[in-house]
Amino acid sequence: LMMAEGDDDFLRGLTITFWFAFASIPVQIALALILAYVLYQKIKGKKFLQLIFFLPYIAPDIAMAVVFRIIFGPGPSSLANQFLGVFGVEPLGWVSEPEPLFNVIFGTNLEGFIAGPSLALFSVILLGIWKYVGYNAVIFLAGLGSVPKDLYEAARVDGASEWHLFRYITIPLISPVTFYLAILGFIGTFQAFNTIFAMRTPFARDSMDVASIVIFDTFYKSSRYGLASAQAIVLFLIILSMTAAFRNIFGKRVFYG
Repeated sequence: LMMAEGDDDFLRGLTITFWFAFASIPVQIALALILAYVLYQKIKGKKFLQLIFFLPYIAPDIAMAVVFRIIFGPGPSSLANQFLGVFGVEPLGWVSEPEPLFNVIFGTNLEGFIAGPSLALFSVILLGIWKYVGYNAVIFLAGLGSVPKDLYEAARVDGASEWHLFRYITIPLISPVTFYLAILGFIGTFQAFNTIFAMRTPFARDSMDVASIVIFDTFYKSSRYGLASAQAIVLFLIILSMTAAFRNIFGKRVFYG
């Protein structure tokens, strides 16, 4: 049915899912790598900071979604709008705003994929970044611990700066960890459900409905079990194809020593 007649809801859900994945995973990994590199240095309270940054990962998804839904509420009294008010910015709709992010910020009239994620979905992206940066940083710390320290010492003797150490030693030697986190991250975003389901609002319409939400609505609300099964299979095949593509394209760039 989906192949013969097309499924606009599911196709739109896939587009939203792609934005959700590609707008969150690179940021998560980049911030986690920087955070891990800082925590790897000799600083006071390093263990305590690691614990603080890791706590969001073990917090219940629904509880975090409810808290973020309050923080990014559409009213002028929400914390996000109060923060914007300090800089003289008008209150935004956040989780209730279906308009694309680029149109809201820059006042453009873009449509389709190039318009970017909705402001409501952007709120969920911020939640995902906040939740997984600490976890990724802990994994990166384990990878940094396996880098031979004599490489850093030899490079410093040759006059390498901290940026050169990070760029030409740290990043290549922890590339297996980066590759691992990227694969898991993209798979996780394509399967994401709990936090998005808890944060979506009627005012945001379908601008937050990723593929998993569309499948749920098709199965539970519309009771179209056959179509929901077909959608789930298509999503599985997309995840499988993307994983294989990532392995073939980026796996060759991974340095295993």
